[in-house]
Amino acid sequence: MGSLLMLLLLLLSPPPVQLWSQLEDSCRWQVVLNKYETLGVGSEKFFLQQPISNIDKFFNKLVDSPIDHKENYVGFPYYMKINFTCPGETPEAFVRGGYLKGLIPIVLVTFYAPVNFRKWKSERLQIQMEGAPFQTKACVMNWYTPMPMKNGSVMMEVEISSNRMGEIIGNGKFMININGFLKKEKDKLIFSLGHEVRPIIHRDFIDAPSRPVWATVDQAPVLILGGIPHEKMILISDSSFKDFSLVELNIDSCWLGSLHCPQEEFTASIFDAISTESVLFIRQNQLVYYFTGNYFHGDGKGPSTSTWVRVLHSRCIKKLCPVELHSNGSEYVLALAGGNEEGFFHFGTITDGRVNFRRMPNMKSLCDILKVHLDSLSLLFQIPAFIPIGDDMDFVMLLGMEKYTNYPLVPKGLFYNPFSHLLFIWGNAILQSYDKRNYIYMSTFPKESSVKYMTSSYKGQVVCVTENEEIWFIVEGSFKVHRLYPSDGWQVVFNLSQMKGSSLYAANETSVSIFYDSMGVHQLVYLINKKGEGKLLKRQLPVDQILVYQLLGLTTFEAHISPLVGTLSFINPCPFELMQIKDLPNPQRYTRLERYRAKPPFISSDSGFHSKVSLAIYQGLVYHLLWLHAKYNKPYADPVHDPTWRWWKDKKQHKAFYFYRASNFQTIYGVHIDMDGYGKLYKLKAESQLPEYIYLDKGNNYSFSIYVVTPKTSWKNSILFGHKHLRLAVILAHPQCVAARVKVQPLINRNAILFQVVIKDKRKCFNQSISGHNLMKTATLIKLVDSAGKCFRRTQYGHQMQGSHLIPTFIGCPPGKRLAFDITLTVQQNRETNKRYFDCVHPDPEMPCFLFSDPFYPFFLIQDMVTGESGSFNGSYVLKVIGGGTSLKEIVDYSEDDIFRYNSPNDTSESLIWIVRDNWTDSHSFSILSYNSSGIEWLCLPNSPCYDIVPKSIYSPEFFFKIMVSNRGVDTSTYCDYQLIFILHIHGLPLSNSRALFFLWISLCVYLAILFLYISWCFSWPHFQRWWSVFRRKVNDVIMSESFSTYSSSSGSVPSSARVSELQSPEIETRSSRKTRFKKKY
Repeated sequence: MGSLLMLLLLLLSPPPVQLWSQLEDSCRWQVVLNKYETLGVGSEKFFLQQPISNIDKFFNKLVDSPIDHKENYVGFPYYMKINFTCPGETPEAFVRGGYLKGLIPIVLVTFYAPVNFRKWKSERLQIQMEGAPFQTKACVMNWYTPMPMKNGSVMMEVEISSNRMGEIIGNGKFMININGFLKKEKDKLIFSLGHEVRPIIHRDFIDAPSRPVWATVDQAPVLILGGIPHEKMILISDSSFKDFSLVELNIDSCWLGSLHCPQEEFTASIFDAISTESVLFIRQNQLVYYFTGNYFHGDGKGPSTSTWVRVLHSRCIKKLCPVELHSNGSEYVLALAGGNEEGFFHFGTITDGRVNFRRMPNMKSLCDILKVHLDSLSLLFQIPAFIPIGDDMDFVMLLGMEKYTNYPLVPKGLFYNPFSHLLFIWGNAILQSYDKRNYIYMSTFPKESSVKYMTSSYKGQVVCVTENEEIWFIVEGSFKVHRLYPSDGWQVVFNLSQMKGSSLYAANETSVSIFYDSMGVHQLVYLINKKGEGKLLKRQLPVDQILVYQLLGLTTFEAHISPLVGTLSFINPCPFELMQIKDLPNPQRYTRLERYRAKPPFISSDSGFHSKVSLAIYQGLVYHLLWLHAKYNKPYADPVHDPTWRWWKDKKQHKAFYFYRASNFQTIYGVHIDMDGYGKLYKLKAESQLPEYIYLDKGNNYSFSIYVVTPKTSWKNSILFGHKHLRLAVILAHPQCVAARVKVQPLINRNAILFQVVIKDKRKCFNQSISGHNLMKTATLIKLVDSAGKCFRRTQYGHQMQGSHLIPTFIGCPPGKRLAFDITLTVQQNRETNKRYFDCVHPDPEMPCFLFSDPFYPFFLIQDMVTGESGSFNGSYVLKVIGGGTSLKEIVDYSEDDIFRYNSPNDTSESLIWIVRDNWTDSHSFSILSYNSSGIEWLCLPNSPCYDIVPKSIYSPEFFFKIMVSNRGVDTSTYCDYQLIFILHIHGLPLSNSRALFFLWISLCVYLAILFLYISWCFSWPHFQRWWSVFRRKVNDVIMSESFSTYSSSSGSVPSSARVSELQSPEIETRSSRKTRFKKKY
């Protein structure tokens, strides 16, 4: 009868539910991975992590495309195959129909930041792509995009949306993670930590208690779940249990218990299972094992293991506990000791896949410390021995004056949210506190139940599971615990699902686990259909839907009977009718999400389908785009602040030519690359909802407005009583660090109220750090009083709770900010100030030179890689020369002592390289510069490395200085610890006095020698000419005499006439030569 009443109330739904008719999106996106060789065939596991190089051959032939042919183009190993399914016809028909209607899937891939920010770049990165239609030989059409990867990131969130053409399909989210626990054996992928066994059967989950999924939040690519009765098996999944495998582990089971570590029962079951970024932990009885996956081939994530490694040998471990949030570049896990080590715990640290355990406390256990030093310890709170009386109340404040029942209070565990500082002590009662001293007993939770585990989104929502498999829900900032299962709301959800014929619910089902991930709260459940067949699946836990139906069952109404008609008037439990978030700033400045766009190349195919060649080219373009992003860390700032600027800067002027070639079908492979389709997006608009998290630098503020329409029946009361029925509360986790300001603006003509909220950093609680490092966690809870669990709005994805929102906030230097050397402004300012500028003899446009004798005026930029903004750095900084050499290849780094001698004005060893012209120093004896400093004067004193440089050519000496600029400890305008290292080329260095004198002496000697030789040559030249003439005459005479003697000896064999002519000819020659000689002499 109660369920029937619920269904009738759905037809008369009062505000705030508003179940108006909407377009239903019954279609769902689907995505799997394919290799290039097997496009359109089956699905692949994300195992390969190295780029493929067989696509460069296609780029080499693209001679008429705007690409850099000097680059070596490679691609990612996988593609995403995208389609959608709808009830009714075959999926192929729907996909083809959607394509013909103009449907294009928009794919947004979000890379999760790695844990170790010291090894990997700390950034939030997205890339937006469009699906390229491709048809296989079997005439099956799908859309394809590259599946990109990013160094250090092992988790990727893929969100698929439509271009609002064709079929109505809601957005779909998928987790596609790298699985480092696979290996290839005989061309087949198998698990490296065990072997996949039989299919799942009933006894694996029936009558087995549910258990939590423990993992580092948003960092574990592979999730595992133990608890299979009497089997050393685990469930393992790399898709957040969208699909999974049952794996038997390769471990020994040899622990039988001992006197110092008693074991009540021996079992092969895996009790505790914890997933981290690259390491899996399990506990079997008192034995603890871990297994390190193969990620990036050990280059970044540490060495992988081929077998399970047993740790904490000869230790009695009774429980493994996760630390769900990473910190300081590492992940953590706790191993609680038992037996004769009761009171000790082992603190495990995981950094880059390397595991290290340390026992704590070092000497005495916690039990011994409490016994001996109880009087000297500061007691925060004494947990009451019995459960307080809380009849007809949602909560009881524990002040010491409350009354108690006879039920013992048995605490079992703790839950702590480091963002909001909310602490829960849970067991057969739930106590909550925001300061660890003052506690509230949440009396709506029954004392007969006992919480088994808690799971949280760390964004304001907590789910509790009890020993008897009840499910409870808590909204942070409220004092009420809502029962989700069993409940009337759950029963309505179940009945509606049965009416729709849904396969997600069954009359015979067993809850396996409840957990949160980036897509919300999910339930892993084992269903048995009417045929007795079992199936394990993951489904969304419809928290908001259940609460809506619960609310409908509690809604009261009034009957108004008039002479004409009778009406029912429902009482609205929500304090408002409509709530909207307005005046939101552009999100990227605060969420720090960088986004790139990559469209597939245009093709000239008549059918519009891509070919395998065009898909390979698309793969190479996406890879090159992300490669440009990764290597964009130049110390010298480009004229245009964009990583993709250099890609197209020499090709943009020929854009019309490339388009002309493509429009006339004259391109190779029929592919045209649009340069505007590849770039970075800087001006994303805000949606009508608050962000999941924000980053605040020093003194920054985040502002928005909340527009609330009040119920018409209560507006008069609101005017009379000052809006007491509708109040906005702002709860700050760290009020000493963050301030909030709320301005209320009544809009009487609209029957609404506008709350203007400003959240601002107080400049007090953080020092300085590198961009994205060691950020302080805090949170701001925005809630309309008495709205939690009572106010909902209907969306195309279901109901969504309104009125309460937790904004996790990171205080510190936001990711994506960097310091760069503004070479353009530096050259311009030096030219204007010094009235001249002399570049090197052989100019380098990437590294201009500066003259030694001119004062040097450096300028720097603060570049925001997220928003694209670039502005002058106006803070203070310290400049140090930390290395140098006479060429780029000969640069050496200086020691700390040398750095002090070369840069400190207080140095007395004649070693200074430079000095500030105004001589401004601080306590640590280094010069402090600022934007308006008077410049740098180069010294290169005798004991400095740049003193007396021997020139390598006829040009003046030059030197390359390795310079470090840092604002740490001297700049109070930001939380960012900027550090920039760049090379500065200085030419025109002077020689030392001795070397200059030596060079002068050598030059003088050479000059005098040349002058002496010249004078000597001028005096000796006429004599040389006469001597040469005499020498030639004598040589000729000798030759003639030898010729005559030869002729005389051979005259007997020659006729007389010939002999006469021979005798006459030399005589004639002699006469002629004499005449010539006489003329020359004359």
